[in-house]
Amino acid sequence: MAQEIERKYLLTSYPDNLHITRTQEIDQTYLASTESESLRVRRLLSNGEETFTMTHKAGRGISRDETEFQIGKEMYEQLTERLQVTPLKKTRHKVLLDGRTYDMDIYHNTVQQGLMTIEIEFDSEDEFHAYQAPDWFGEDVTEQEQYLNSQLWQDIQSR
Repeated sequence: MAQEIERKYLLTSYPDNLHITRTQEIDQTYLASTESESLRVRRLLSNGEETFTMTHKAGRGISRDETEFQIGKEMYEQLTERLQVTPLKKTRHKVLLDGRTYDMDIYHNTVQQGLMTIEIEFDSEDEFHAYQAPDWFGEDVTEQEQYLNSQLWQDIQSR
């Protein structure tokens, strides 16, 4: 089981010269979600290739336990078709900036129109606390629950 330690920022814009190393289209559906735990499945499309994952996250705050593994297309379809819900849809750009890799997400179907975020993962909580974001990053929303992907997904279910 891995530890996920990350910061998340809102973006209103981003520089034209970003070094994007990979782009993925992501459909994300939650099978279960509580204040301290979530179970989700994803369909990822990158360079015409589909992959599917299931992820369990446990904990709250800046550091959470995360277990992720590959699943097959049939399993993904069985789980998502049975629920009859709308997946959270986003485009993820892997961005290389100052020797670090960031996940920049552009959301397509959230309640907040035009939502864009950027996340960075850390190896330790000390590194998390010492981090200084670039000037063009917006507000740090790491601990704001309305920007958790599980909450964004919940919001689109009630539309």
